[in-house]
Amino acid sequence: MKKFKSGPAHIFNPIPKNDTEVIAHGNAMAASGNYPVGTDGCFNVGISGGCGPSCFLYLRGDCGEPDEMIDRLDKDELVAHHKLYT
Repeated sequence: MKKFKSGPAHIFNPIPKNDTEVIAHGNAMAASGNYPVGTDGCFNVGISGGCGPSCFLYLRGDCGEPDEMIDRLDKDELVAHHKLYT
């Protein structure tokens, strides 16, 4: 598992790539004192710049705002999108 930094350096943390990393990332951000404990996966991925069609939460069907991806999808990805979210 990657080590996520807390304090001011938390802005340099990598994008969480799985559920375990989401928790570690959220804990590091909470330890910085600027974020609440218990942030969800989409928050942690999104604030790290990882929101998009390659996000593991999106690909798993757990994205809370999946229609935001539509403009970024090619034809095959659009078919997969509709299977996941309709």
